[in-house]
Amino acid sequence: MVSKRSVENDLIEKSYEVSIGNFELAAIHLRDARNLLYGIQNLRENRALSKATILMAAAALESNLTYLAQIALKFVEARPHRFHRAQVNFLRGVDEAIDDSGRMVEIRSRQVLLERMQIVPNLMGRAIDRTYELSLRSAVAKKLERTIARRDAIVHPRFDRYISAVGWWEAAEAVDAVELYLQSVDQCLHPYLMGYSALLWTIKGPTKDDVGVGYRTFGKRWPRRPISTMREHRLVDVLLTEWLDAIFMTEIAFVHDTEGDSNGSMLTRAALVLLYAMVDAQLAIASQWRMHEKPSAFQEAEKLFLSEVAMGVGHDGEIWVDGDQHPFKKRVKAIPAVLARCIDGKDFVVDLGKGWGQDLLRGYVLRNGVVHSSPGEQMPRVSKDELRSAVTAVRAYFAELSSGVAGAFQHMEALLETGGRAHPTR
Repeated sequence: MVSKRSVENDLIEKSYEVSIGNFELAAIHLRDARNLLYGIQNLRENRALSKATILMAAAALESNLTYLAQIALKFVEARPHRFHRAQVNFLRGVDEAIDDSGRMVEIRSRQVLLERMQIVPNLMGRAIDRTYELSLRSAVAKKLERTIARRDAIVHPRFDRYISAVGWWEAAEAVDAVELYLQSVDQCLHPYLMGYSALLWTIKGPTKDDVGVGYRTFGKRWPRRPISTMREHRLVDVLLTEWLDAIFMTEIAFVHDTEGDSNGSMLTRAALVLLYAMVDAQLAIASQWRMHEKPSAFQEAEKLFLSEVAMGVGHDGEIWVDGDQHPFKKRVKAIPAVLARCIDGKDFVVDLGKGWGQDLLRGYVLRNGVVHSSPGEQMPRVSKDELRSAVTAVRAYFAELSSGVAGAFQHMEALLETGGRAHPTR
């Protein structure tokens, strides 16, 4: 029990220092997800709002890990003898490497979210001789795993990883999962976390696996809407659905009230993230559509690139295959170029140097600020003007593809004319 442990007051003060300037990291996205979930209940089910809730819940998970890492780094300063350099670098999110000149440089490390959820609080606990364990068999771990899988399928959809149906239940489980995880961390590290008791007022009900079970989905039957594949649906329906979901969220954001004098709200943030998820979906679907329609037009390297698959030969001569996720800027330029060459038989280059191109990239940077929070930086509010600029840029981008790569993106003309409201119960 915590009461039997000695409390180190200087570390409590360190935690308090971080909370004063950074507690927004812990609170805002979780509040957004809860409020969006309430909206779904009022509408009796809504695909676009459900997707937005899952995205904001996952963003809350990432932002809280950033917040916890900042507290852990303060603990490192106070107890440096308890930490190895590699552990400190993990909390900072960097790896040390040697460049071509033999100099040691820092590069951003690639960290798996499920691993961070275990390692970050465990490193924080190291300073106070506590160990945090997230049992993979616990209710919270299973909910988190499903939530992250849904988030990935929404943000980065692929032909074999697509969410065709989602509603209140999946959104509620996402919020439950984040709350239960944060409660488990708070219970392990109490009283070194400031504000979590007030933040997690929604936790109630019976306990399981030593963690309070979220009341929203507890005792309710899962509607059995698993992550599916695009081949189970008409691709034109997938294209239209993703497009209409983004339209619905942006239109709701434009007409809704804002937060104080920020000219933005939870809806503008959610709409921006969903907008860029739609861009990625359109490119993924168009790629897979054309490859399945005319496979002989593509070389092996082109098929691997469009499918985001890397292939090579190991030391034993065996072929290895792995995922190869590409940066946004590369995708929006290279995918149309490959499709133009293979389907339209011509060279085509997207000029992102134009005004709309720069706005498209700026919007994506802003989207990253929402999804991947940075310590010490103010949480992006996303004003209506910023969202409007991103929407205009996205439409201009697809208009460019519709006219410049007509063979591969001929369907975009009809979608661009779809400017009316999506049905409120979609």
